[in-house]
Amino acid sequence: MLRALFFLAHVPAALALDATTLRDIAASSSNVDAREILSQSRATHDYVVDLRREIHKNPELMWTERATADVIARELDAHGIEYDRVTSTGIVARVGRGERSVGLRADMDALPLREDTGLAYASENDGKMHACGHDGHVAMLLGAAKVIKARYDADETSVPGVVRFIFQPAEEGGAGAKEMLRPSDGTTGMLDLKPPIESVFGLHNWPYPEMPSGTMGTRGGTIMAGAGSFDVVVVGRGGHAAVPHNNVDVIVAGSAIVTALQTLVSRLTDPLDSVVISVTVFNSGTASNIMPDTASLQGTLRALNPKTFAKFQQKIADMASAIASAHGCTAATSFEPEHNGVKRIPYPPTVNDPRAAGLAMNVAAQLFGSESTRDVVPVMPAEDFSFFGETYPSAMMWLGAYNETAGATHPLHSTKYILDESVLTSGVALHAMYALEFLHSGL
Repeated sequence: MLRALFFLAHVPAALALDATTLRDIAASSSNVDAREILSQSRATHDYVVDLRREIHKNPELMWTERATADVIARELDAHGIEYDRVTSTGIVARVGRGERSVGLRADMDALPLREDTGLAYASENDGKMHACGHDGHVAMLLGAAKVIKARYDADETSVPGVVRFIFQPAEEGGAGAKEMLRPSDGTTGMLDLKPPIESVFGLHNWPYPEMPSGTMGTRGGTIMAGAGSFDVVVVGRGGHAAVPHNNVDVIVAGSAIVTALQTLVSRLTDPLDSVVISVTVFNSGTASNIMPDTASLQGTLRALNPKTFAKFQQKIADMASAIASAHGCTAATSFEPEHNGVKRIPYPPTVNDPRAAGLAMNVAAQLFGSESTRDVVPVMPAEDFSFFGETYPSAMMWLGAYNETAGATHPLHSTKYILDESVLTSGVALHAMYALEFLHSGL
């Protein structure tokens, strides 16, 4: 049975703004000494590197990040920072008091990959790896928490509101951000916090040539695609492979579906829009002389426009059913498939609020100079930070992390991925500066 999910939530209609415009719409003057923040952040270097390596050794998959959460809790306790457990493995910490509140977010989970880096601190959990840099994200946010707490302890007026540090599980397909907002078990979530969060800022390391280490960038409007998994189960009639005319061949039908789905992108997509459909798993059969009864396909759909995403969910289901029928089979499509006990929930596009993106660019320019900032273009990978973007005026920023000298040249989700640790203190500074500037001046 078709189970399609349509993104009905309002997505802000934000224009794509260039880097200069983004900085111009941000506050023209700063209430925070950028040089002081940068100095305090750089002083955390050994701390964040050691933390990142500790977490890197012990990667945990989505919704199992218990040891990672314990490390985070240990460090927050050491700094005297209060926190709450939100969902089974998430944590939201807080520093400051007042009527205003801003959130800083880091994701925590790893990927089901066998690490092939040769690093001395490589994964000790076989088949699990921090190949997306979430270990670095956690370390940067803990570094920012340390900096902001030290400033608050020295002078409470330097933090004129509440900074929330959001350590979020299950980004890699588990929609942890959505669960953190409103936990499905009815416990307290981020939407229940007082004072309410007014903006959320997130960083993602970006190890690609267009973003070398020492650069950072964002944009107003859509920055990352919406994405969802789909499963197609094709049912025919199996039998002996020597008499195919007496059977109904699911492998031929499934192969035809794989090929036909590619025409949806080439024939039904506006040339000015962007859609990706990739079938990545095809399972069927047990022996060379047996034609199977069923075949299962798995794949991903990605689009920058929510309406386009919903349209193509329906098109995938319709195409699979029609092609299967033409081959004498049936096909059932699901867009919330469940694998290994985890349901895959579609992610909407990540849409940056132009004011929040402007503040992020302004902060980056203050800390590192405008020459270090980049006006980025939208990409087809997805992020569940999008759920925060639907809820609060938010900004996702990319932290350049491509560095040939450090060996940081492999892409995200590669078994050879290496994070350039020299960028960690830059992330600490960006987090801290965004939070303090927001509390002083808003958007």
